[in-house]
Amino acid sequence: MDTKSYQGKKVLVIGLGVSGRSAARYLVDRGAHVLGVDGDRDLLNGNQEIQELRQKGLHTFHETEQRNIDDCDFVVVSPGVPQDNAWYSSARNACKEVIGEIELACRHLTQPFIGITGTNGKTTVSLLVGEVLGQSGKPARVLGNAGIPLTSEISGLQDEIIVCELSSYQLETMQSKVIDVGVITNVTPDHLDRYPSLEEYAAAKIRMRHCLKPGAPLYVEQATVDRYQTHFGAFKPKTFGYTEDCDIFTDKTTVFNKENIEFLLPIPYRNKTSHDLENIMAAFAVCCEMGVEPEDFGRVLATFKKPPHRIEFVRKFKGVHFYNDSKGTNIDAVIRAVESMDGQVVLIAGGLDKGTSYASWLEAFKEKVKCICAIGQAKEKIYEELSPEFRIKTCNSLESAIKYASTIAKEGEHVLLSPGCASFDMFDNYEHRGEEFKRIVQVL
Repeated sequence: MDTKSYQGKKVLVIGLGVSGRSAARYLVDRGAHVLGVDGDRDLLNGNQEIQELRQKGLHTFHETEQRNIDDCDFVVVSPGVPQDNAWYSSARNACKEVIGEIELACRHLTQPFIGITGTNGKTTVSLLVGEVLGQSGKPARVLGNAGIPLTSEISGLQDEIIVCELSSYQLETMQSKVIDVGVITNVTPDHLDRYPSLEEYAAAKIRMRHCLKPGAPLYVEQATVDRYQTHFGAFKPKTFGYTEDCDIFTDKTTVFNKENIEFLLPIPYRNKTSHDLENIMAAFAVCCEMGVEPEDFGRVLATFKKPPHRIEFVRKFKGVHFYNDSKGTNIDAVIRAVESMDGQVVLIAGGLDKGTSYASWLEAFKEKVKCICAIGQAKEKIYEELSPEFRIKTCNSLESAIKYASTIAKEGEHVLLSPGCASFDMFDNYEHRGEEFKRIVQVL
């Protein structure tokens, strides 16, 4: 159990979202004098948890107010706060130690720690690993970017294995060498509204290698190792992929590792290249390292249900299949979602643009996508980049896009919501967008 005291320490927490509030609570409960800053006045004035924390000693202020942080011992920055934030910059300029909520917790961990990151698939892999471990007699808790801050649970953990989903934002400020097994599912273009280049985004993901315990393995998709070899330097990760030179590989019927441990894939996953299959290999790699028998892994996988909003079948209406892939928030995720469809696709895409070109869809969608219904802030950019090659219909709402798609999709075809964009221009989050899609489709 974590009992470390921060009695008398003065700490600034930048950003009071879910992880920032958790970090503030963790510190206040251990005797720290905590200042919390955020740019959302409604959050500061209306959030019930913040009001409770104020009663316990948290001092909050709006980011436009002036405060002296010279006497702060260190700073905790929330993952959603960009590095050019004025308070973040001030902390660095004042030579303050800046860490994240994950790092705060990691400094006091004694439990086995599995770290999982990647552009796509990290939540699914984390949940699958957690479920396999739990059903194999190895109690585990899935925490981190999956939705539960690590600091909110650390005091209640006993001998459970921590399965921690890590975003690139969280890895930026992670330093402790706590990871017993690490995974990078893949690195494809994303978050280029935050990172100046794809190379810098990749570097943030690959920082995970610096947080491994001595001798701990890091499993990385083979294509990612090939593409970003310079970021690994002399470090040699283990790999998973579709060729026999990988440490974990598959012939699309069976998954193997170098120790001749194997299991037969359940029928729905066989004979096709897919994110699902790559996620399975990543999870199998971790579970093998943790001593899980392959038959136990296969048994749990056979009944495992992916979290919602990930190529989720919604309804068959007039012979047309409707799929919700609202979690497909980057360019590559949309390509893989379209590839998974058997037959012609009417794609609903768009939302808050993340700084990446849509040009890679031109080749990927040939003879597969019959129309793109473009929505949200990115709809004009999608039209400009793709309309010479594709039929593009710009729509003013998700509902109008669904209704238009349902009129042009024919029996046996698919209507797929896979936005390739963030949701915040029109929705609270990707879950809200996905639930709205399902609601509208159900009443067609």
